[in-house]
Amino acid sequence: MIKTILRDLFSFIKKPDDTQSRLTVKSKFLYILILLVFEFILSYLFIFPVLEEIDSILNLRSVDNEYYTALKSVILFVIVVPFGEELLFRYFLRYKGLKTKVISAAAWSRFFPFLVYSFAICFGFMHIANYTNSSNLFYALSPLIILTQLTGGLVITFIRVRLNFIWGFLYHALWNFMVMIAIPAVEVSYTEPYTEHTKNYTIAIEEKLFFDNDKEQSIKIDSTGGKIHGITVKQYYLQTLLDTLYTKDRYYGGEALINLNLTSKDGVTKEGIINILKKEYEIE
Repeated sequence: MIKTILRDLFSFIKKPDDTQSRLTVKSKFLYILILLVFEFILSYLFIFPVLEEIDSILNLRSVDNEYYTALKSVILFVIVVPFGEELLFRYFLRYKGLKTKVISAAAWSRFFPFLVYSFAICFGFMHIANYTNSSNLFYALSPLIILTQLTGGLVITFIRVRLNFIWGFLYHALWNFMVMIAIPAVEVSYTEPYTEHTKNYTIAIEEKLFFDNDKEQSIKIDSTGGKIHGITVKQYYLQTLLDTLYTKDRYYGGEALINLNLTSKDGVTKEGIINILKKEYEIE
């Protein structure tokens, strides 16, 4: 079954056709599971390494600095966003309903590949808005930057056509859940807090995946005589701390949500603070 599904996927990508498969519910679950594993392997072996290399060159900057609880993340990224994107980009990709009254089956078959490619490309490039970068090199490399959305868009389109809209949405929801919630949650749970103790300072940093409404959110900086003697951060992005200590956007430190505690009896300069943080984070 694996070879049959993947062969059909590659055939569909090469020449999209509006043909639905007749499968049992159990077979449909197996269908999307096989494609999910395939896309994970493709992404983690090839696409994500390319994206990491581009990130090292361009220092990709995310536009999203919202604070999301676990519940809000599930509702937004696993349900609302996938459903909305499926409605917008793939719901209409079947020859039925009103379309059968305004366009012939032969014309639809000729036009169908254009629709599939066009909306897959639009779906991919829509995600360029996730970044604040604006250099010429960024736009030149943009097809590679959104490659996971381009390939994912084609896979979901294939599922939407071969199965139906609901199964395409389910696949999209599962992908977002795994990539944006489940895998990061496992990574965070196995990541030890960063600690360092020297003669001049002690620092501890704990990363969080989700914001907790029941806990305090604060940044406290104790400074005298041009030196910083203490910093306490609770549930803020590292970027917010950098923007607070220095002029806004002078440094970029990524999207880590952190609890941080730094103490120094003799004090540390601002330049010293950034050097301390650079030991753990890639800060540009």
